[in-house]
Amino acid sequence: MSEKKLKPLVSAAHPSSLIGQLQIQAKELNQLNIIFQSALPEFLVNHVALATIRDGLLVAFADSPIWATNMRYEIPSVLAKLRQLNNFPEINQIKLIQSRTTDSGGTSIKKEQTRLISESVRDLLTKQASTLKNEKLQNALKKLTKHANKI
Repeated sequence: MSEKKLKPLVSAAHPSSLIGQLQIQAKELNQLNIIFQSALPEFLVNHVALATIRDGLLVAFADSPIWATNMRYEIPSVLAKLRQLNNFPEINQIKLIQSRTTDSGGTSIKKEQTRLISESVRDLLTKQASTLKNEKLQNALKKLTKHANKI
């Protein structure tokens, strides 16, 4: 069996290599994101990030539909600010995409957290269900109390 000679990691990151090119693109995108976020209102900075820019279209990620909606209202003023900057590519349009990634520090609420109810709430729902005439609603409340986790 012949042993392949391993190349040092530094050579893989050479600017002419694929990894080197990716590093350069990532740095450029990061710089553009910093500039983009400087044009955002302060309340959006932690919730909207630049994804890419191509042919006058800026694509940005938003944490959730709420932040995407807030950003849509700000697009005209953000476009105006970006057009005034000499060190930013020409932008004609901004498209927003809701980010599908969630992290522990994000704004998304885990499903388990939304299903927690106290024992007293569980008892109240059970009592309320027994007083209802609408069977579908009664069954829905009973099902809710069965599947909800206790605090």
